[in-house]
Formats: sequence, C-alpha cells, structure tokens
Amino acid sequence: MTPLRFLLALPHGAVMSGLPRHVSRPEEAIAGHPALWIAPGVSSIAVASDAILIGALFSKSSFGSISGERDIEPVAPDTEQFARHLISRYWGAYVAIQHDPSRSSIGVFPDPSGLAPVYSMETDTHRLVASDPALFRTTINYQAVAAHLLRPELRCRTTCLVGVEELVPGILVEFGQIEMRRKVLWEPSAMLPGVQAPGLEEASEHLRALSVSVMTCWAEWFGRVGVALSGGVDSSLVAAALAVGGIDFDCITISTADPSGDERLHAQSVAKALDVRCLERTLDAAAFDPSRSASRRLARPARRAFRTTFDDLLDSARTEMAADVILDGNNGDNLFCYLHSAAPVVDRLRASGLNRATCQTVLDMCHITGCSVPVMLVAALRRIRGAGPKDPWPEDSSLLACDVQEIELDPLTPWLAGWTPHRSGAIDHLRLLMHAQNHLHSVAEDGGRFSPLASQPLVEYCLGVPSWVWSQGGRNRAPARSAFARELPVSIRTRTSKTGPDSFLRLAFARHRPVIRERLLGGLLATNNILDRSALALALDVDEVTDLVLIERLLDLLEAENWARSWSR
Repeated sequence: MTPLRFLLALPHGAVMSGLPRHVSRPEEAIAGHPALWIAPGVSSIAVASDAILIGALFSKSSFGSISGERDIEPVAPDTEQFARHLISRYWGAYVAIQHDPSRSSIGVFPDPSGLAPVYSMETDTHRLVASDPALFRTTINYQAVAAHLLRPELRCRTTCLVGVEELVPGILVEFGQIEMRRKVLWEPSAMLPGVQAPGLEEASEHLRALSVSVMTCWAEWFGRVGVALSGGVDSSLVAAALAVGGIDFDCITISTADPSGDERLHAQSVAKALDVRCLERTLDAAAFDPSRSASRRLARPARRAFRTTFDDLLDSARTEMAADVILDGNNGDNLFCYLHSAAPVVDRLRASGLNRATCQTVLDMCHITGCSVPVMLVAALRRIRGAGPKDPWPEDSSLLACDVQEIELDPLTPWLAGWTPHRSGAIDHLRLLMHAQNHLHSVAEDGGRFSPLASQPLVEYCLGVPSWVWSQGGRNRAPARSAFARELPVSIRTRTSKTGPDSFLRLAFARHRPVIRERLLGGLLATNNILDRSALALALDVDEVTDLVLIERLLDLLEAENWARSWSR
C-alpha cells in the first residue's frame, strides 16, 4: 500500500493560468509559480488539461475502477460542476484539483468520505495544500492540543499544528489570486430517510449487494487484503462481503492473554464459515512501548497509545499473509446506526402515527437498551417536546490546567448546524458518524490499515435507512446482521456485545508506570501548562485494578505527550 502523498503550492498573488506545474520533489514545489508534487507510486489521473484526480476512484454505476481519463465522462471546466459530477457519478478516496479558467482559480475538492484527508497551511509566500502534514514546516499548537484532550472524540477543522487546518470532506475550496472561496457540495441531509424509505428486508438485501461491491473494489485496488476480525458484527460483515465477492483473503484476530479479551472462538467461527484462514496474535504488556506515538505524522494525537502494540501485531500478520493492507470494521457501529436512545421511537411515531408498528419499536428499543417501557416513553416524550440528546462531545477537563471556557467547538464537518430535534434519529446518526472520524484509517496513512466501512456509497445508503429499521426485532444494526445471514454463523449474527482489551491496558499501565510518570510530569504538555501537575501526580498512583477510566485518560495524555515529542524532533 503506497500512502497517498501530494503537495500543492500556490504562491500568493500568482495568476492561476492553468494546472500547477508538476515537480519531482516536494521541496521543488516552493517556487514562484503554482506547483504540484505527487509521490512516486501514487495513483493519479489527468482529466483533459484542466484537472487531476489523486487517489482511488470508482464508478457508482458499474463499481469498476477508474484508471484513466477515458473512464471519466466529460464535464465542463468549472470547478463546482466538476466536483458535483464526481459526487454523483464516482466514489473512492481521492482529491480533485482543477483549474477554472473563468475564475482564474485552482479548486481543491476532498471526496466526501474523509478517507483521503487534506490539510492546508498559509506561509509568508505560499498557500500549501497537502495530504501529509509532515510536508509542512510547523510547530505544535498547544491550545489546540488542550481542545482535543477536552473532547477527544470530536474531530476539529483546526488541527493541533500551528496554522494547519483540515479541509472539510465534500466541500470545494477555490484558491484565487487574492481570495479563497468555499462551497458545500455534499450534504448528508440529502440522503436522509424519505417517504419511500426501505424496510428491513429491502435494506438488508441492498446493504448486502452494496457491501460486496464496495469491498471487491477496495480489494482489487489495494491488491491482496487481510481482515482484522474482532469477533463482532462489523468486521464479520467486511469478511463476508469479500468472500461473497470471490476475493481470496486471510484474517487476523488479536486477543488478550486472559479470557476477558479473548475473541478467538468467535473469530475462528467466522473464518471457518467463510472457509478462510485466521491467524491469531496475543497482546503482551511487555511489548507496549510507552515512549512511542500511535499518532506519529498525524495532525492530532487522535489514536490511543496502546494501538502501537496492535499495529505491530497486525503488521506481522500482514507480512505472514503477504497482504498489502488489513481491512477493519471501524465505523461499523456508527454507520449501522447503533443507538441507545428513544430516537427510533420518536421517528416511527412521526412517520406512522400511534399504531402497532410504533408500539413494536418501543419494545424493540426497550430490549436493546434494557430499560422499561415507562422509561422509554418518558424519554420519547422529552424528545417530542424538543429536548435533544445529551451533549455528544461532553467535556473531560480532568487533569487539564488550561481554561476550558476559552475553548470553542470547531467540528470538521458542520453537519448538525441549524438542525432541530425534529429529525431525532437522523441527528443521532450523523453524530455517530462524526464520532468515528478520529478512528478511521485512510489511504494517506502508511500503516497498512484501511477502514472501508466509511466508503461514500455505504454512508449515503445507510443514512437513508430509518432509525427504527436499524433496531427492528430488538437487535441493534438489524440490516447489517441480516445482510449476510446465509454466510455467517448464528452466534455472530445474534451477538449484542463483545470483549475488549481492558486487561491489557491495566497490565501495560502497571508495568510501565514509572516511565509514564516521568514522561507526563516532565514532558512538553506539563511544561506548556496543558496538564495540572499536582492532580496528575495523584492520578498516576491509581489502582490499576479498580479505575480503568482514569487509566484510559492517563494513556490518552501519554499519547498526546508522545505525539508532541514526535513533532518536536
């Protein structure tokens, strides 16, 4: 897997008379004229003389790979028309760069999926646009680091690097000689359930066909793939879709040394049902390196510290499989609308009125959440009266020394702006998708991982499935469970929970506590007044057996510290 890497450099005041000139090295891009560097081995397609597409591109109609200009239907040399054309006819993980002669501008359009992130930075002489923030000369924005630690699940437009912002997926940015213009072109509100929304059977069949097409596209584009099986519904769906598509692949499952995080039986049952090999790896606290960042080269410390150990195990398995990339089930809970609220009840009531179907949805959500009927009805009534859900990104100011009152929300995707609780389930579904943004593996990363469940066709279709359909029969993610019922074991389709690496976190923290203490109390975050040293010193004495929440917080702080040090070298 060759990571998507490019650098676009536009000098201030330059006349945009055509596409930027191609250069062979990134340092050559900083010149007196617009220039573009694309790393060797990165897929790119020139469209006439006005546009270039960087990354992976597939047809929405045929699901074939777009490999050359001949595969792209002609469109007018207008940046907005071209981007809309891409949205409606194609999908993938790409960045479109186009010259617009009518405006004398260069347009940059990151595809809606977010699987090809793009960053921008302004210097004294240039506007720079790149897929890899390491191509910029910048330093750490400690206030932004504090904002990230305050709400670590919220991906913000402002990154944790000085002057670097992330371009919003699905929004066209036009850079002119003097000014910059933004235009929202992909809006999830256009995909939300309508009058002819699908039921469970239709949703399951469509999701099945779509998943097979999407996974087959990615497998053919990457080369040989593997699947990280967690023993749950989402990664099993990825594996089943590949199998139905006739793709040859292996699986890998990672477990803890004790039974509390051991999913091997479930993963092996999936592998057996699909007739594929499943490798096994075991987490070892001794292998955890407390000085290494899992978010190295990223624009924010978004990954969990312990993921470095997972990465090493997955990488060794990828080598044994001779695979180019490992596909995971990240974004599955979010894509398949895994809700624990009264939103589906309210949506069903508004769509169907008070009838037997609505009463059944009440019972379905009671079964999923474990609450009583009266409690569910009260929650539904609160929503009907306009009370929205709780803050989806609640503040966690624990162990922080900064003034959190000065930190404002700056979501990367402004999908919720101006919405009211009237679209109850739709709002919750969008929030779920936003929660996953920091946990997706993109084509710009070099770790041999990818998250195909964030693909545009899947997101667009799943947003159109009503919230109550996802919970039908008292099963969360019901269409996803039914989609591959013919291939997956009953034990997988009926699972409602699974284990995690909690015991590994406890052991790793306890084993490396002295190093963690030294790095946090004497590190960059503490020196720059991000951390409360007194509170931190007490917290580091936590009993690893009883307080996992605090351990997770300390490990998040450790990841931020290690990330900061990686950018300070």
